[in-house]
This record gives sequence, structure tokens and C-alpha cells, in this order.
Amino acid sequence: MIGVSIVLLLAGVFLSAFFSGNETGFYRASRVRLVMDGLDGDWVSRYLLKFANNPTLFVATTLVGNNVANYLTSLAIVLLTRALYLDDPGLAEMLAPILFAPFLFVYGELLPKHLFYNAPNRLLRRSGVLFLGFTLLFTPIAVILWGLARMLERILGKSPDKVRLMLARQELQEVLVEGQQAGILHPTQRHLGQNFFLVASNPVRSVCTPLAKTLPIAMGTENSLAIRHARKHELADIPLYQTNRNNIVGYVRTIDLLLKNQPDGTIRNVQTMSEINEEEVFGEALLRMQTNRETIARVIRENGQTVGLLSIDQLTDPLLKGPLGSFRR
Repeated sequence: MIGVSIVLLLAGVFLSAFFSGNETGFYRASRVRLVMDGLDGDWVSRYLLKFANNPTLFVATTLVGNNVANYLTSLAIVLLTRALYLDDPGLAEMLAPILFAPFLFVYGELLPKHLFYNAPNRLLRRSGVLFLGFTLLFTPIAVILWGLARMLERILGKSPDKVRLMLARQELQEVLVEGQQAGILHPTQRHLGQNFFLVASNPVRSVCTPLAKTLPIAMGTENSLAIRHARKHELADIPLYQTNRNNIVGYVRTIDLLLKNQPDGTIRNVQTMSEINEEEVFGEALLRMQTNRETIARVIRENGQTVGLLSIDQLTDPLLKGPLGSFRR
């Protein structure tokens, strides 16, 4: 009986350490490294990457494994105390958990979590085959837990997608920090990349100037009046409308008006204005406007109605926040 109890106790501590460590390693592992290892032909990394993209099954397996470990540990302590203290097993069963608690905490929780925290990818790679075996073993129960989780998501209307995106951004920022520490990236490059990740997925409607706040002038306005308008409102580019202020058809650069030096003439060199859907994300709009060398674009809804105007400065200014702010001057 004592031998069986010791075996069960060691098995319980091992499972507790295994699943606790893997849980910490899973949330600490770099997804970028898993992708790179998977591309190199490492099938274990590919399997871990599938877990990273669909964490519900991993969490369910870990939950079942930890419960099995706790059950085995409790059973082993009860059997061992009964075998050693036959006269008064009740008192022994009360004192045994208190005596074993430091041992279980250190070797079943603290030490494995510390190891996996400091070397997540390496230890996950080594324990991946065994974890896959437990995943297959616990599949019937894990599938039930996965189904309950999905049902709760539908009932509560909550999706883990936003959380995954947030974690992905954090992973990318950690990669940038590691790149700077390794000497691959300059601090300026890291700050620029971090600022871009913060705003890249935002829709352009969040930064564009609403149509009511734009300062257009009519087509055919004299150059002198247009220059005066630009100086008064400090405009580098002047929007132009036709018929009414809501019908903006293009823009003219203030520098072109000054270089022409024809105060009595009317506006020429009108620049066409491209259209950007209000739901288009920040990064795509920036890439398009930079590629086409545009300084102003018209933001529209699905029905073609103009929402506002988007300038290239509104896209570049968020990238120059923090330590990069000096580049504005």
C-alpha cells in the first residue's frame, strides 16, 4: 500500500508540474518562433502553432490534466496516511496536506512555472509529444468543455478574437524589443514599429476630418484669394468644391499657387482626389497614399457619400509619437 501511495504521489506531482509548466510556457511562447520552426519542418512546432491559433482545446486539456493531477495527489496522501497511521487516520489526513503543501507548491507549481517562463519555446518543444498524447487521451472530455465554451460565447456574445489580436500585438512588440536588445534594430526603428502596430488596424474614419470641418473653396477662385485663404487657415493643400461645399472634386497645393505668381489668374493645376472607404484600415490607407504620392484623399461611405477628408499628415503624425516626436520639427 505504501509503495502504491508513493507512486501515485509522484505521478500526481509530475502531472501537476507538467501541466502547470506547459500552461505558463504556452502563454509565454513566441508565436513567431513557432512559425519559423514549423517552416523549417518541425512538426511539433506546427502542432503547437495550431494550439496557439485555437487555444480552447489547449486550455481544456490543461484543465483536465490539472484536475487529474490534483485527484491523484489527494488520493495518494489519503492512502499513505492510512497506511502509516492506522490508529488515528482522521487526524493524520488533516495534518498530511499541511505537511505536503510546501513540497507540492515548490515542485508541482513554482519550479516548473519558473522554468517554462524563462525558456518557453525550448521546453514546449521538448514536452510537445507528451502533451499531444494527453490531448488525444483527454479528447472526449476536452471536446465537451470546448463545446460548453463555444456555447457560452454565443450566449454572452463574447468572442476571443479581440483578445487574440491584443496578445498578437503584444507578441510583436516583444519581438521588436528583443530585436533592439540583440542589436538588429535601432531604437528609432523599434518605436516606429510599435507606434504603427498601435494604429495600423484602426479605420480611417477615426482620424479623418469631418466634412463639416473642412475648409474648401470654389473652383475658379482667383489665385490671390486662394493664397489668402491658405494663409489665414494655415493650409498646405486647399480642397476645391463645385456647385456646393459637399461636392469636393479635388485640391490644389498652396506651393503651386505661390510658384505660379499669377495673382490675377484663376486656380490651375488641380489635383485629383482619390476615394477611400471609411472602413479601410489605417495601414492600407497610408500605403496607398504614399504609393500614389497623394496628400489628401476623400473618405466615403458604401453609398459614395463623402464623410470627410483624410490628409497624409493625419496618417503620419501618430507614427511620430513619443521619442519620435522630435522628427516633426
